Amino acid sequence: MKMSQFVGHAPKPPYILRNQLPYDLDKDSGKEVPESPMMRENNPLTLIPKQYRQVEIKYSKLGIETFDFRHYNDTKFGGLEIHIPNAYCNSMLQVLYFLEPMRGALLNHLCAKEFCLACELGFLFLMLDRSDGHSCQAKNFLRAFRTLREASGLGLLISREEEEQRANLSKLIQNWNRFVLQQLNQEMQPIP
Repeated sequence: MKMSQFVGHAPKPPYILRNQLPYDLDKDSGKEVPESPMMRENNPLTLIPKQYRQVEIKYSKLGIETFDFRHYNDTKFGGLEIHIPNAYCNSMLQVLYFLEPMRGALLNHLCAKEFCLACELGFLFLMLDRSDGHSCQAKNFLRAFRTLREASGLGLLISREEEEQRANLSKLIQNWNRFVLQQLNQEMQPIP
């Protein structure tokens, strides 16, 4: 361990990815991770922490419209639904939402263009402001996004099946972010 003033630094092992928490499961016993804390015995590390587990959401017969997301979201912040094509960009839409100057500029933007990304993003941010913990749909923004020839030319429009099979989502999201920021810069320029 290297010490720099009062802070110690240890090198990251090359086989562990960034932000990854290793946990030890007893592989010799052949047992699965117990579902109940009563079956843990004396080793509390055999359970995956609750915040890292994948949540399985079960919908009713009526689908997503009747589902109560408040059971899973106790905050006042709304999320974006993932059951639409090109939902890979939801994470970046939420990042843009939490950039205060960007959100303020987009909420104040209004123009007469039919498919303006800045207007649709402003409307989406307004829905997220008023959602009070409910989920929102980015369908109008994605509809405006699909009308741009440059977006399809860059390969930013993908179907739901392609999204699940695509291995390089990080590069796709980087290209999406670069394109959207350039497009917003062009759309929000004052008209001379």
